Amino acid sequence: MAILRAMGPRAEVLQAFLALAAAALYGPAALGRRERELLALATSRANEADYSAEAHTALLAELGGGPDGSARDRALVAFALRLTLAPAEGGEAVAELREHLSVQEVYDAIAVVGLLNFANRAALATGISASDDLR
Repeated sequence: MAILRAMGPRAEVLQAFLALAAAALYGPAALGRRERELLALATSRANEADYSAEAHTALLAELGGGPDGSARDRALVAFALRLTLAPAEGGEAVAELREHLSVQEVYDAIAVVGLLNFANRAALATGISASDDLR
């Protein structure tokens, strides 16, 4: 996967990224996998990170797709956009998300958006694309 190369040559950075991805995005959590993928996709689109957007579009489709039009999904997408594009408004974004999610789910959402912003920036800085995964 090209995203792993985008993390750079330091093994400890790659290991930390993989551990955080396993915990925040793929492991057990209060927030469901589809919802975490929805956050990942919204964050990647906000960052115009095509590599990640393509990957998370495919993963989201496998999990049932989205957003489904519900107030909860709209709140998740709005949160990802706001935290990504206006991070100084994070406190307000969390307060709005709390109207739809439990405290534990909000922390899961924060972790996913933070992870994806890190990954998106690495992908954008290194210029990786989906075609790099084919090599």
